[in-house]
Amino acid sequence: MQEARAQTSEMEKESGLFKDRSFVMLWLATIFSSLSMSMFMFVQSWYIVEELGLSAALGIVLISLSIPRIIFMLIGGVLSDIRDQSKMMYFSDILRGILALGMTVLFLFSHPLPIWVLAVNAMLFGILGGLFEPARDSILPMIVKNEQLTRANSVMQGTMQIALFSGPLLAGIILSLSGYESLFIIISLLLIIGGFCVRHVKVNKPTSTSSSKGFGTKLKEGFMYIWKSRLLKSLFIIAIVVNFFLTGPMFMGLPIFVESILQGKASDFSYVQGGLTFGMIAGSIIMGVLNLRRRRGAYALYLMAAQGLVMLAFSQTTTVWMAIAVIIFIGILNPAVNIPLIAMIQEHTDKEKIGRVMGLIRMASLGLMPLSYAATSGVLGLGVSISTIMFWSAFPLIISVVLLFICFPLLRTVD
Repeated sequence: MQEARAQTSEMEKESGLFKDRSFVMLWLATIFSSLSMSMFMFVQSWYIVEELGLSAALGIVLISLSIPRIIFMLIGGVLSDIRDQSKMMYFSDILRGILALGMTVLFLFSHPLPIWVLAVNAMLFGILGGLFEPARDSILPMIVKNEQLTRANSVMQGTMQIALFSGPLLAGIILSLSGYESLFIIISLLLIIGGFCVRHVKVNKPTSTSSSKGFGTKLKEGFMYIWKSRLLKSLFIIAIVVNFFLTGPMFMGLPIFVESILQGKASDFSYVQGGLTFGMIAGSIIMGVLNLRRRRGAYALYLMAAQGLVMLAFSQTTTVWMAIAVIIFIGILNPAVNIPLIAMIQEHTDKEKIGRVMGLIRMASLGLMPLSYAATSGVLGLGVSISTIMFWSAFPLIISVVLLFICFPLLRTVD
């Protein structure tokens, strides 16, 4: 009887998450924003490579998108603590929708577009996207109860992974049936709909005690707040280590690994990439179902060590199907580490500083991606194979777990 009551209570909690109108509206806004961003990145890249034939310029446009996005995550984090987050997300979506409509007009009257126009448009998209993300991350713990934060984050992460996977597929279908103008109109509509959804997110925002302080002072407060908290500092370090040693070797090196080590074709790469995406979606669903509440710090460290071991195994695969089987587990472990950590950060951070904390942690994670890519490219340029890079990159993950266990014993017991 007790077990049956426990299962019933758990089902009521899960359904209660989707009975909360504010959460549902935030979830829908995340779907539209993530889907439009993945479609935008696809269409920009495809147009530059296929229509303009300027493959070498693709990096310039991607940098124009990513660097401003990373910088404005810091700014967005500060603004999230002193402004209405729902309004920030609303204006981010609406302004990006207007930019997409502007691209529609340009395609109608100025085709082909010069590369500088695409770079400026990407930069503006990145800036506005950087404002959206810390606002979303900081508003979530204000509309969801603490016991539901892990599940709520798993829903958000799974949604974003599905959008990142399906966005390019949907954009490709639209391009094959119509043209660039129609695709940008659809991107604009998605963003505008997402903006109106987020206006229905209602939250009682705590009054900030530092609204009169300057931007630099508030940003420093956020950094010092993280550094004085042993728990937040340890989680900050985990985010840095995982993203630096996993992102470059695995995500950038994946097509190189399939082509040079597995001797695969483009279709084989799509299968391996699909296995990674499937694993990440499955991992998000699993974390949502489990909704871990006890000893999440210890579990995150165990799973981080498992990431290193599975990465070691992946570096030794010799066939495409073996690689697919292993990379599914890498995909599962990625949200299994990230989701509990994000929920812990949201639960253990003062509500009036959560925007800055989430902005700093997101910036640390994404900001190291270009460095990780550059380091991987540099080592590849020395003639080291990608399988060797993956093999040795796994050891810092494993060693970091040991050091974190020793230096931050709080992680072993914290919920």
